[in-house]
Amino acid sequence: MESLFEKLAAKPQRSILLLSLVLLLAGNWILPLTDRDETRFAEASREMLQRGDYVVPWFNGHWRFDKPVLIYWCQSASYRVFGVNDFAARLPSVLFTTATALLLVRWGRKVADAKTGFLAGAMFIAGLHVAIIGRTATADMAMVFFFTLAVWSGWELTRPENPARKLWWGIFYVTLALGFLAKGPVAWLPLGGLVLGCILRKDSFRLPVLETIGGICVTGVLAALWGIPAMEQTQGQYFKVGMGEHVFFRSVGIIDSHGLKGLGGFVVLLPLYFVTFFVSFFPWSTRMPATLRRWWPERNRDALGWYLLTQALIVFVVFSLVRTKLPHYTLPAFPCLALWLALQIHAEENSFAWFQKRFAAMAVFVLVLMLGFAAVAKNYLLTENLWRAVQPHMRPETKVGCFGFTESSLVWKFRSVTTNMVVLDEEKQAKNFLTNEPPFILVLPTKDLATLPDTNGLQLQVHGLDMVKFKNWDLTVIVR
Repeated sequence: MESLFEKLAAKPQRSILLLSLVLLLAGNWILPLTDRDETRFAEASREMLQRGDYVVPWFNGHWRFDKPVLIYWCQSASYRVFGVNDFAARLPSVLFTTATALLLVRWGRKVADAKTGFLAGAMFIAGLHVAIIGRTATADMAMVFFFTLAVWSGWELTRPENPARKLWWGIFYVTLALGFLAKGPVAWLPLGGLVLGCILRKDSFRLPVLETIGGICVTGVLAALWGIPAMEQTQGQYFKVGMGEHVFFRSVGIIDSHGLKGLGGFVVLLPLYFVTFFVSFFPWSTRMPATLRRWWPERNRDALGWYLLTQALIVFVVFSLVRTKLPHYTLPAFPCLALWLALQIHAEENSFAWFQKRFAAMAVFVLVLMLGFAAVAKNYLLTENLWRAVQPHMRPETKVGCFGFTESSLVWKFRSVTTNMVVLDEEKQAKNFLTNEPPFILVLPTKDLATLPDTNGLQLQVHGLDMVKFKNWDLTVIVR
């Protein structure tokens, strides 16, 4: 086993490319889109293609302001090549995750050797949370890629002796703009690491003020090339909702019950991410405490190590202060931590033996989960069972109403056939929907069927697990 990993480390870029694509693509054609955000992103990208509107995303016939536009462009391009399907919706995330791992390989080789680059890239793709989120049809891994490139280019930019500083200056500020288009202002956090470096380690970091102001202007102009048309087209609603609700309010308030109310709840959750880190970055997190203790006495002589940990710590501190909490918020820190850990252990005598056992175990876990468990689990998912029951009765002109069970996965399924807007209503206004002229399909919980005055038509019974709420449902479908 060790000789195999040594051979892989000798050609780290090729090896990481292969390992990443195998791990992250495995089973993506088997497991349907299950997460609420996955289906929203995937459907919005399909509607972008249908409408030919590449400025403002739409979901189910309404504007979608949750995230900037870059991931929708990427998914739309994937659809053009591979068709509109679950695999194509997830492919951009897989490619961004792989590209991030390759960045770590290049950076690790540059500052150390091929083994370090290989370890950094492999630990990144085989960390538990990246192995999960790295395959999902969301904007996270696009942002992580640009975040990582910004951290690297920021390091090179601040090297006083670097003859290519102008090139890295351009890369850094263009990357900040692209990161913003991926997932908003969180992509600008690497700038904070540079500022802290200039304040706390003046001898190791150089960041001229006028040069920095000019770079920020470049970032702003590039982001505005999309932002201004988007605000004009939506009469300012994109900024009001996208920034106001999904950035500012998310920071000071709690969205979708992802957090605890009150000052006490805020204080209780402050250390949350420093605890969940040991799960999210598993199995590599188990090595972090001991390695950090050994590194600490040398911290003043290791500018790169200090920089990587500072960039990671900024992510953890910022999102610890944000009121809305979700486990994947700290993902941008993981490339920094993977490279830092690789730099610390690459020269250790037992580093490959320690690494290879854990990487092999994670690889087996992911492959069994995606190729084995997913193939069985999909037969128990509610939306999949519902779609199998109603698909033979769907026509392009069919109107669809869903009451009581209103997950976005329904829109992704039904709009693959019909372009009518899918009615999602928690207020149980199914009685009014029954007044529509056929053809139509009405979906509602079986327990609410007795409240309807007229249930004529074909009735289909469906049972399954809603993965979003992890709840079993019994649904009835009325087809007319």
